[in-house]
Amino acid sequence: MAHSTATSSILIVGGGLAGLFCALECVRNGFNTRLLESRTSVQTAGDFITIGPTAIHALRRWPSISQALDIVAYNPEIYYHKQNGELVAGPMPAHPNFGRIISRPALHRILMKALEAEHVEINCGAKVVRYSETDDEGKVELSNGETIEAHMIVAADGIHSKSWTLVSGEEPAIYPSGLAIFRAAFPIEHAMSDPYLCERWIPTQNEDKMGFFLAPGSFGIVLFGQNTASWVWQHSENPDTSCESWAATLSPKDALKQLDEEGQWGADLRATIAVTPQNHIVDWRLMRRDMKREWVSPKGRLTQIGDAAHPFLPTTVNGGTQALEDAVSLACCLRLAVEKHGIGALPGGAKVHNALRIDRVAAIQLTGMERTKKHHDVDFEKVKKNPELVRNEPAQWQIEHDPQKYAEEQFDDCFVCVKGGKLFRNTNKPAEYTFKA
Repeated sequence: MAHSTATSSILIVGGGLAGLFCALECVRNGFNTRLLESRTSVQTAGDFITIGPTAIHALRRWPSISQALDIVAYNPEIYYHKQNGELVAGPMPAHPNFGRIISRPALHRILMKALEAEHVEINCGAKVVRYSETDDEGKVELSNGETIEAHMIVAADGIHSKSWTLVSGEEPAIYPSGLAIFRAAFPIEHAMSDPYLCERWIPTQNEDKMGFFLAPGSFGIVLFGQNTASWVWQHSENPDTSCESWAATLSPKDALKQLDEEGQWGADLRATIAVTPQNHIVDWRLMRRDMKREWVSPKGRLTQIGDAAHPFLPTTVNGGTQALEDAVSLACCLRLAVEKHGIGALPGGAKVHNALRIDRVAAIQLTGMERTKKHHDVDFEKVKKNPELVRNEPAQWQIEHDPQKYAEEQFDDCFVCVKGGKLFRNTNKPAEYTFKA
């Protein structure tokens, strides 16, 4: 007889993409779900995010989200250029293998609206300072001294999560890359004030416009949508301004100064930076972190997802997709554990999720860095003969995956493996790849 998930409590810490969608997926799988967010409201800064086909498929299981995505997602006509602005490929439509490009704040609003429709309890201003657990439940301690308990705690609180103290006793090692990216998003009206940008980049009613500017060891992107203009540019890190935070900003004047110091960049990127309003440019430091095999606490009452478990560099364009895949996989594994083995098996469900995801996430992290390097070393003569080469598409194994279906098919065998302390052999990644810590 199947057990019910309705009496199982899930507490999710963090109101980013991973946390919001995990809350929705836990609701869909029948759990009593609650979400904590350290900020006073669940909102986000940011520019745009690419969500791959696997995660788009997961989002479309929610009709309201699916409908909203079709309204807000960009529909870009794409151009590829050399560093100096010379066009080498395009215009061409966005390839479906890349999924959809979406405003990060817009996606947050869509997920929040869906959560509100499900009447999920959301507590803002709840800053978690400590995680702990017993055999039967996980606990979080808030900055105000309050303790909250649940059968399962999900740490979705990003790269600075306090959960590592409980999971492994230490945070993953951090390595500066020496690089950072300027990133900004602002109302399209600011771009329309520049005649040059109006002529070249202001979108039509049916199509947005996106431009890539490729250089050895660097790149720039401009994206002009119906309501918002965005841009990013990779550069050498600045000791005074580069950090992993959306809060620290710098002026367009300072950004242009560094652009001039780091090569001969074309007029398109320069003009876009110049019209950016004050306090809209973030200097995001690119920091690499070791991948950890274990995302689950010793007693199994806490599990990490998204950037709290496996941070991606934003330049690898896959962190959001893997966070959403995590949400689907974890909720499904927890449901199957309870239905098949009872509420006491929740820790086993979390460990199955960890085992099913580790190889895939690590392989995608590695291939993401390899694809980024290819964009830094483009053979423009080959691209002129075959423009499709510049797209640098993801592999089929990345885009032809359903994390829910995979969890349902592999759960029983994987559950036996994790209970017996054995490694599970995954098939959701390249056959030749196995994660090694």
